[in-house]
Amino acid sequence: MNGRRRAVLVAAALLALGGCSDAAGGTGAGGRDCAWQLHYDGRLYVMAPGQESAKVVPHQGDPVGQGYFDGCQDGGGAEPRQPVGVYRVAGVDPTLAVITQDDVIAVTDPAHVPAPLAMPSS
Repeated sequence: MNGRRRAVLVAAALLALGGCSDAAGGTGAGGRDCAWQLHYDGRLYVMAPGQESAKVVPHQGDPVGQGYFDGCQDGGGAEPRQPVGVYRVAGVDPTLAVITQDDVIAVTDPAHVPAPLAMPSS
């Protein structure tokens, strides 16, 4: 298993466990468990459902901008916003999906992963 795929699977596992650390990119508010939510260009992006069902694609080129994760407030004290580089996914409108500097795919509508990112059904 390559390093990028392993990193994506670890991130998905941390999300499933409700993790809230810098590694998980967690965010939240008001003492609730943290959720992976990327803010970029006035839009809210969430982790593509089941990263294992999306093609693992590394980010390439220069970032199209900088997004952020809200600071996590999970009882350990408020954390500041966490900036993150945001990259375009080749062949996908960035209003639908982007990829972070950590190679995590983020989508605006998790019910409709853009076709270039969706794995063919078996």
